[in-house]
Amino acid sequence: ISLTAGYGPKPTQNIASEDSKVVNNTLHFWEKVFKVLKALDIDTVGGGLYYYWPVDYTKQINKPSDWERSVKGVSKLADLAADYNINICMESLNRHEGFLINTALECVSFVKQVGKKNVKAMLDTYHMNMEEDDMREAILQTKGYLGHFHVGENNRRLPGQGKIINWLEIAKALKDIDYSGAVVMEPFVLTGGKVGNDIKIWRDMSDNATGEMLDIQAAESVSFLKEIFKKA
Repeated sequence: ISLTAGYGPKPTQNIASEDSKVVNNTLHFWEKVFKVLKALDIDTVGGGLYYYWPVDYTKQINKPSDWERSVKGVSKLADLAADYNINICMESLNRHEGFLINTALECVSFVKQVGKKNVKAMLDTYHMNMEEDDMREAILQTKGYLGHFHVGENNRRLPGQGKIINWLEIAKALKDIDYSGAVVMEPFVLTGGKVGNDIKIWRDMSDNATGEMLDIQAAESVSFLKEIFKKA
């Protein structure tokens, strides 16, 4: 088992901010994080690292300008991460959570523009389910750039608990691009707390499971994915 990390930056940690003080403070924040990740032998961190999460849509948005500042900021962040041999993965998010990178093509374009070896693309089947016309094709578009992959059903339940996403097709596509990174389950099924509110979970999606049952469900999902990848 290997460890990976994920994070959704606060507005005060926006690497694409127009305020240089915010950018500098963000870099200082990440340097502390990278030191901890290094100590934990974690070499991959992913998420909407190129902006902040979730986006406040009551504020004005200028995608071209934000994109340009984000590329510059992530370039600096990449150099800092490289000092600790850490890859930073830019996650393609659905339109409700972010606007800068919504598709695999946008993700690859961003990564190419940054042009750093330790900056990778990151996909998540939950977000892809909303934004991609063809999930297999989206994965194929990231060949050579994909550094991290999250899996979850269309409603954020565990893989195998739904019938909408074609998991065999997903597994075959990952094999077709020779993806060798982590495949990480990211379920959100319980209400309450900051995470539940940010993710917008307004009903219990665990079938009223106890803590023990949640562990069993997670184990069953792992077994499901292993079987799928064997068939791929």
